[in-house]
Amino acid sequence: MVAYTCWHIWKARYAFVFNKVRINHLNVVLAISNAVGSFLAVSCGPEVNRIRECVGQVPGCAPLWFPPPPHFTKINVDASWSKMLCSGFVGVVLRDAEAHFIAAARYHIRAPCAAAVEAMALLRGCELGATLGFYEVILESDSSEAISCLSNSIENGSWEAVPTLTRVKLLGEAFQNCRWSWVPRSANMAADALTSRDCAELCDVVWVDRPPSSLVFVLNNDGLPCPY
Repeated sequence: MVAYTCWHIWKARYAFVFNKVRINHLNVVLAISNAVGSFLAVSCGPEVNRIRECVGQVPGCAPLWFPPPPHFTKINVDASWSKMLCSGFVGVVLRDAEAHFIAAARYHIRAPCAAAVEAMALLRGCELGATLGFYEVILESDSSEAISCLSNSIENGSWEAVPTLTRVKLLGEAFQNCRWSWVPRSANMAADALTSRDCAELCDVVWVDRPPSSLVFVLNNDGLPCPY
């Protein structure tokens, strides 16, 4: 907790001094809470909720999405998969350092397993970010397996997902700066909403500047600005 607190306070002050980015105290607190919560979710299990309360998170509430550092674009991705149909849906949402909506997309994907469709979500996220011309990106997913493979060794992933993860890694290296980030589902709700089979919007559609109606409520629940 001390390390993450000092790190995010230092980053906020650095951005203010050198990049003239106004410090948003709420975003700093959320960044600390999410960083600690994500770390504890992996390493501490049942102790997570107790310790989150010490870093400003409302007791009983899960971490929320928070903006990327200045100049970065955060690309949140998620996927759903049906074993019966061997297919699923991929959702991609892009937002900037001011938490403004940039773009979103929804795709229908055929895949042999859940790990493969999660990898496809990251691939679609990289492709959309590159198409829109962004150079510094954070790819964020709630698939711990996929993010771990990209951060460490792709060979540790399931064999069905390895070919796609290899393509994702290559696309990531084409960006000027690309980071892989795992988040809990509660901090990835916008992308998650696009993967629902009940989503009314068509598949293989990209929304730019204005989000689809099904996303407005979710984006507003992040507590961040959403033009609509």
